[in-house]
Amino acid sequence: MAVISITNLKKFYGKELVLDIPHMQFENGTSVGIFGANGSGKSTLIKCITSLLPYDGEIIIDNINIKKDPSPLKNIGVLIEDAVLIKGMSGRENIKYFCKDCSTLDEYAKILDVENILDIKAGKYSIGMRQKIAILLACVKGKNAILLDEPFNGLDIISVEKAINLLLLCRKRGATVILTSHQLDISSRAVDTYYLLKNKKIFNCTSPQKGAGDRYMIEFFNNDDAAAAYNILIDKTEDCSIDNYCIKFKLKCNNVYYILPFIQEIPIKQLTDITYSVKEAYLKMEEEI
Repeated sequence: MAVISITNLKKFYGKELVLDIPHMQFENGTSVGIFGANGSGKSTLIKCITSLLPYDGEIIIDNINIKKDPSPLKNIGVLIEDAVLIKGMSGRENIKYFCKDCSTLDEYAKILDVENILDIKAGKYSIGMRQKIAILLACVKGKNAILLDEPFNGLDIISVEKAINLLLLCRKRGATVILTSHQLDISSRAVDTYYLLKNKKIFNCTSPQKGAGDRYMIEFFNNDDAAAAYNILIDKTEDCSIDNYCIKFKLKCNNVYYILPFIQEIPIKQLTDITYSVKEAYLKMEEEI
């Protein structure tokens, strides 16, 4: 059953057509990534689905046309562009203000590791703290669907992994997860399928599959940090090599984040999956369309 179904969606800004999607649907318990260049319409699509923008066409959520009855939106969690919280309220108070059912709040806060900031006023949050609470709010509210626009902005590597784990749990429990992102390789781990939005149209792209024994590269800020991490990881990975600031290795298990706590004291500039590249598939589609 499709929890969200789009038919003949057209969105104009003045006389300019920016979205033209004849048909698209999102099934219960699936996770979908929507990728595209700046200005391709990713945020606009999310805003149309959540009725934040007017549009031509039909969007059905749980068999209800949301133009006629917006009630299905009550069970959809949304994070669009910048995280918006009421500064005078704590994170917990914000979530209780926006969510009718907060039964999953404490469980999800533990998974996201934000228990220690839940009762701090939102006005005192850093960018990353605000982003994590906004993700938590969307997941608590989104019993049926969770729509996230660039959710990993401002998050460190460990926080990204925890956010992905939470999204995967929500999907397992039946929520439809839709996210947009520029961080293709990171986001691909959180989605079942992904789409390219280009030239006002949306195109399905089948993601390469990966399994145990994936290869990764970690880039550090200097040679000393890379060398220190290499001395730790060489016994915990396979085929581990170092080249200036970068370490490449093959996993002994299927979860790269298992090894990160061993080097958590060493600043990491970037973690990249080099087993396959969603970026390569994306760029190939860009060339073909």
